[in-house]
Amino acid sequence: MRNIFLSIVLFYSTSLFASQNLNQIIAKAKAGSKIELPKGIFKGPIIIDKPLILAGSGKDSIIENDGNDTIITIKSSHVSIENLTLRGSGHHRYKLDSGIRADNVQDIEIKNCNFDRTLFGIIFFGIKNSKIINNTMKSYREKIVDNRGDGILLWGSSNNIIDGNRLFESKDMAISRSNHNIIRNNIIENGRYGMLINKSKNTSIESNKIYSNYVGIRCEGAKNIKIDNNIVAKNRRSSGIGIMLAGGTNIHVTHNTIMDNAQAIYIKSKAAKTGVKRYIEYNKILNNNIAFHFYATIKNNTIKYNNIIGNLEDVVKSVRSVKYCKDNIEKNYWDRCMGLDKNKDGISDTPYLVLNYVDKLWQFDPQIKFFYGAPLLCIVDLMEKLAPFTEPNLVFKDTKPETKPISNVGAMSFP
Repeated sequence: MRNIFLSIVLFYSTSLFASQNLNQIIAKAKAGSKIELPKGIFKGPIIIDKPLILAGSGKDSIIENDGNDTIITIKSSHVSIENLTLRGSGHHRYKLDSGIRADNVQDIEIKNCNFDRTLFGIIFFGIKNSKIINNTMKSYREKIVDNRGDGILLWGSSNNIIDGNRLFESKDMAISRSNHNIIRNNIIENGRYGMLINKSKNTSIESNKIYSNYVGIRCEGAKNIKIDNNIVAKNRRSSGIGIMLAGGTNIHVTHNTIMDNAQAIYIKSKAAKTGVKRYIEYNKILNNNIAFHFYATIKNNTIKYNNIIGNLEDVVKSVRSVKYCKDNIEKNYWDRCMGLDKNKDGISDTPYLVLNYVDKLWQFDPQIKFFYGAPLLCIVDLMEKLAPFTEPNLVFKDTKPETKPISNVGAMSFP
């Protein structure tokens, strides 16, 4: 992008801005020039309608609204916003008041900016070939997380890179109906969905740290999604989920560390649905209340080479009557697997089976959950395991479980 800009650099002092509106300065600047702002507070909202670099000198270069509207609206391609603090956007969700909004342009770069007290952080509608890099975003403080705005929202946008940002107490990072985007090296904390990938294709989610949200990553109706080398942790609210997969096809969840969640991986699938393929491989799934929670059916999953350790429940299925099929589930390490390895090949001589006895009926009837862990149910369960007088329900089967933890799995490295 830089090679299209002229070598003109316009440096304006704070005193000059006292006599001229920032929009007037932008209007007078030549297309392709660079405007450098000194330290100080400059009033928004502003509109950029030509190729331009608008750069501050760091956090103390502030563009501030009075609590109304979007702070910077971009109406031109080839625009760069750098090293600024943006604060004081409007509060209206129906207007999508934000720090920066751009519609139907391309080659936009937003980097090293601090978004403070903005409802939405950055909104891209129909944006191509752009970058959002090393920004910090925080929405207005709201006890109800749904009342916040998204830190980053992409809608109908393609071939963009979101790299090295920190979202704290926003609602979501939302990628909706957007294709060929890369999301990497971000830190997302204390939101609703750390990432929401909705009806998008060819998206790569790499090396992010996602902590203490209601759901770490929600992937719904998406295609060709790569979720690789992330840490997804501490989503421990009563229904907190590390990674949620609903519909879609060709979803790869690999080399992640998913730990300390209420539910590590939640998979929602319909029995009649065809063409869905999920690949869950080489992950560490540690110290969660539930490792795998399947809703309705266990179907079209490849689950291999994962370490499943220290979870209260390994597998839960919410609907009793639907069976699993078309799965490839093998060579995972389960710390509960007690099978022997007589031939010393590292594979248990017997499959790892997850069976439902009486004390697990709460999985299918929430009213019974009140009695979960009660001494009477525990005693009945022990009796059934020693001398079953009813046929247990087979929930899940790993045909060739590993007898030792697998090396080189989970999130490996971060910058």
